Amino acid sequence: MQYILNGLPIGAIYALVALGFSLTYASAGVLNWAQGDIVMLGAFLGFTFFQIMNLGFSVSLCISMITLAVIGIMVQFFILRPMQKRQAPEINVVIATLGVAIIMRNIALIIWGADAQIIPSPVSNNPIQFSMLSITPQDILIIAIGILLMLILQVFLKYTTEGRALRAVAQDRYAAIVMGIDAERSDAIAFAASSALGAAAGILVAPVFFITFNMGVGIGLKGFVAAVIGGLGNIPGAIAGGFFLGVVESLAGGQISSGYRDAITFALLILVLWLKPTGLFLQKTRQKV
Repeated sequence: MQYILNGLPIGAIYALVALGFSLTYASAGVLNWAQGDIVMLGAFLGFTFFQIMNLGFSVSLCISMITLAVIGIMVQFFILRPMQKRQAPEINVVIATLGVAIIMRNIALIIWGADAQIIPSPVSNNPIQFSMLSITPQDILIIAIGILLMLILQVFLKYTTEGRALRAVAQDRYAAIVMGIDAERSDAIAFAASSALGAAAGILVAPVFFITFNMGVGIGLKGFVAAVIGGLGNIPGAIAGGFFLGVVESLAGGQISSGYRDAITFALLILVLWLKPTGLFLQKTRQKV
C-alpha cells in the first residue's frame, strides 16, 4: 500500500503530460514531441516566478500556465498550421515538433544555464502518518492540484461551447467543419490547454526533482507511454494511464529495483502495443475526448 501511495503523485504528473499528448492528437492529429520540454519550461518559469521573484506558489503556477498556453498557440499558429495547410506529410509535422523541442531546450540552456535548480516546497516537508502509511504534504499538493486541473478540463470539454467544438473536431474533423465549426480554432485551444497542463506538471514536479534543461526528455517519454496505455486521444484513458504507470513504476522500484524501473515502463509500452495497440481504454476510434 505504501508503494501504491508513493506512485500516485508521479502518476498525477504523468497524467497531466499524457493529457497534453492526447489533446493535440485528438484535435489536430499531431504527436507533439515538444510536450516534455513544455514541462521543462514550466518548471523553469515556476522557479523564476516563485524562487527569484517571490510571487507565491499559486500565482507562479497561474502565470506559468498562461505563458506556456500562449507559447503553445504560437507554435500551432506559426509552425504547425502552415504545414498542415500545405498538406505536409504527418512525419514532417512530427519532426517539426521535435525541432521545437530542441529549440526550447537550447533557449532554457541559454537563459537558466546548465546547473540544476530546485524549487523549495511551498508546504511542509514533514510526512503525515496514516496508521503504517505516510505521505508528504508536497505529494498531497501534487495529487490535489493534478486532480483539480483534470476536473476543470473535463468541465471545459463537456459544458462549454469551445470544449464541445473541440470534442466534435476530435470525433470527426471534416463533419465538424461542414457543421460550421472552426477546426483551426479548436486546434489552437487544444495546444493552449496541453501546454498549460504541461506547465502545471513542471512546476508541481519541480520541488521533488531537480530542474535541468534536458529534464523534459524523460518526463515527455513517460507521459507518452501513459497516453498510449490509456489510448491516444482518450482523455479519461490518459488520466487512468498516468496513474497506472506511476503506481507500476513505484511497485517496480520498491519490489524489484529502481534500476529496472525505466526498462519495465517501456516493456509495458511494448506489451500494450502488441496486445492492444489502441490502448487499454480506447475501444472504437483513434480520437476520443
